Amino acid sequence: MFRAALRLASPAAILMTALVASACVAPAGAANPTASAAPASVADPSATPAPDPDAVVIRVDLEGGFVAPSVTYGRLPIVVVTADGRVITQGPQVEIYPGPLMPNLQVRTLTPEALQSLLALAREKGLVADASYEFPGIADVPTTVLRITLDGVTTTVSAYALAEAGTDDAMGQPLDPAIASGRAALRSFIDTLTGLPDSAFADQGGAYQATSLRLIATPYVAQPDADWQPVAWPLADLATAGETPLPGDDSLRCQVITGSDVATVLPLLEGANQQTPFRSGDADFTLVVRPMLPGESGC
Repeated sequence: MFRAALRLASPAAILMTALVASACVAPAGAANPTASAAPASVADPSATPAPDPDAVVIRVDLEGGFVAPSVTYGRLPIVVVTADGRVITQGPQVEIYPGPLMPNLQVRTLTPEALQSLLALAREKGLVADASYEFPGIADVPTTVLRITLDGVTTTVSAYALAEAGTDDAMGQPLDPAIASGRAALRSFIDTLTGLPDSAFADQGGAYQATSLRLIATPYVAQPDADWQPVAWPLADLATAGETPLPGDDSLRCQVITGSDVATVLPLLEGANQQTPFRSGDADFTLVVRPMLPGESGC
């Protein structure tokens, strides 16, 4: 879970304070005092979410790090918030090995007041202007990226190794105060976003139903202590379907399936685990399944 990975608390009091504050004071734009460089763009502080209900207003991702390419293409965002208030996150994960092939995505809908309070909190913390925060002394870990889109303008705030808190870097050297402050503001906002109380939502939520799926196929490597029976793949040959996103490497193929193809394969995917081999043509493949979220397309 993201909160565990970042070692953050989830105090509901933070959001309730933001709700009260935003109800009493109209959101005002503030320059970002914590950016390590002048912002490339700043969202209009009076902007409101786009009228398109599927437009993504807030999105938090982990990017990069020393991981396999299939993990990169299959990685899900930490949270996505749409203009109509839907909050899409990963639900509880079953602690078994191998785990289910299909990720457990959940969706709930914020009240309009809660959505506006989140945006007001982002402005208050200086997170509607582009900024990037480093953390020297650590290699091969992900960068946390927050994107906020208002009135067609997307601002991006990123922090490398955000799990590392405090005012010193990994070598014990003091961080620039602006960098330390910016990293703390980003952690605090994500903490609030991923720890919203039930009172912020208008419904009880449920499973997110994706209408398209990204499939990442790699050659199956047999496990010496396992005897997983292959599942016959009903669609186009996994050896050639889709594209090869890694130049010169045909071992990974990525495709997006939609419509009736989703209905055809979903029962097979829901009954599989992460080690299930899928037989296509005369070969077996391992699949990583990535439900497509609002604002996403392609591989």
